[in-house]
Amino acid sequence: MITEKSPDTWQELQEWCAQILRECGWNAETEVTVDLVRGQAEIDVLATETVQGREYKTLIECKNWAQRVPQQVVHSFRTVVADVGANTGYIVSKVGFQSGAYEAAEHTNVKLLTWREFQDIFEPQWYCEYLTKYVGETLEPLGDYLEPIPDMVHWDEYLEDHEIDRLKELYHEHLPLGVLIMALSPYINMLSGQSTKLDLPLGDKAKAYSCLPESLCSRTGYREFIQELEEHCRPILEEFQRLRDVAFSRRDSPTCTTD
Repeated sequence: MITEKSPDTWQELQEWCAQILRECGWNAETEVTVDLVRGQAEIDVLATETVQGREYKTLIECKNWAQRVPQQVVHSFRTVVADVGANTGYIVSKVGFQSGAYEAAEHTNVKLLTWREFQDIFEPQWYCEYLTKYVGETLEPLGDYLEPIPDMVHWDEYLEDHEIDRLKELYHEHLPLGVLIMALSPYINMLSGQSTKLDLPLGDKAKAYSCLPESLCSRTGYREFIQELEEHCRPILEEFQRLRDVAFSRRDSPTCTTD
C-alpha cells in the first residue's frame, strides 16, 4: 500500500487523498465550492488530470465516520457528480458502506472505496510518478557508489591505506543496497520494457538485503519504507562523500602527498 497510516479525522482523509493525487501528477484541491443546477455544494476533493490534451475531472467525498455510509449519501453525491460534469466520483469511507449504498452506486460513475481500496487504485500511478522519481533524487547518489565498477576505484592513489580499507569495507558491507536502489529506480522499467515494482514487505527477499534493519524489512507502506530507507542511507552516503572529498582535495593539491 502507499502508506501504513490511517487518517484520524475527515480533514486528514481528504488531504491525504488529495496529496496522493498530486503526487500522481494531478491537480487536486480540498474543500472546493462548485455550482450545481440548483445552488452550490462543497466538494471535499476536486481533482483534474490532463491526458493527451484532454482534461478528466474527479470528485471525492470523504467519510471518516464510525458507521457505514448509507445509500442516501450515494444518491446525493451522484447528483453533484452529474451537475459538475465529472468523469468519476469516489466516496472514500473509513469503515465501508451499507448494502443499499452499493446498489445505489451500481451502473454509475460513482465508486465506493475504503481508504485501503483508494490506495490500491492509485498505487501503480503513484509508484511510477512519485516513488521512483523520489528515489532518483534522494537515493541514486548512493547507488552510484555501489555499482559493480564504481568511479571510486580511481581514488586509491590519493588515499592512505586505512582510508582505502574503510572504502572497501563500506562498499562490500552495503553492496546489496545498490541492488535495492536499482530495483526502486525509474531505470529498471526502462531496461525491462515493462512496469515493475518492488513488493512490500520484503519478506523472503530480506535475506538478500542483510545490511538493512529489521524494521525496514517489515514495512508494508511504500511511503514509510522509502522515508526510513533514506534515513538509513544518509550516513552511508555521507561517509562515501567524505572519502571522495579527501581524495579529490589531495588530487587537486599537488603539494599534498600521501604516505
